[in-house]
Amino acid sequence: MNDLREEEIKLDMGTIEAVMSLPPAPVFLLAVGKEDPNITTIGMFNVFSVDPTVVGVGIKASRHSYKLLEETGDFTLNVPSKDMVEAVARCGFISGSRMNKFSEVGLTPEPGKRVRSPSVAECLLNMEVKITEVQDRGGWDHIWIIGNVVHTDIVKDFDRSNALIYWDGEFRTPSPVLKHL
Repeated sequence: MNDLREEEIKLDMGTIEAVMSLPPAPVFLLAVGKEDPNITTIGMFNVFSVDPTVVGVGIKASRHSYKLLEETGDFTLNVPSKDMVEAVARCGFISGSRMNKFSEVGLTPEPGKRVRSPSVAECLLNMEVKITEVQDRGGWDHIWIIGNVVHTDIVKDFDRSNALIYWDGEFRTPSPVLKHL
C-alpha cells in the first residue's frame, strides 16, 4: 500500500482552476422584472438554509439582471431541462438590456404566484424567491443575492436526470445514481 502512495503525485493548482474542478453544480435560468422581464443563466448558486428555505445566487453588478434585481426585490430560479441547452447558453451570452430575451430565445414568461417576477413556463422546476439580503464584499467579482423561497412549482413527472448541470464551461446532465441512502 505504501508503494502506491509514494507513486501518487499531486500537482499544484491555481485556486480558480481548483474551484472549476469541483463537481458540477445546478444551472438555472434566473428571471427577474415585472414590466420588461429578463432571463440570465446562473451557475453560481447555494442553499443557505433548508428550513426556512433560503437560497442565494452570485451575479456580477455589471449585468442588466442585477439592476432589475435591485428594482424588483424578487426573482425566480428555473431549472431547465437538457432539451433547453441552446436557450440556456444563449441566455448567458446575450444581454437583455437591448432585447427581450424571452422572445429572442423562444421561452414563455409565466406570471409569478407570490412574486412580481415571472417564471419560465418551459422549465422543470420553478422557485419564487423574495430577496432578503445582498452581500457585496467589495473585492469579490460577484455579489450574492440571498432570499427566501416563497413558492415552488414542479412538473408532474419530474426526473432529475433530465435537469441541466454545469461544470467548467460544459452543460451536462446528472449521471446515474451510485447509491441511495
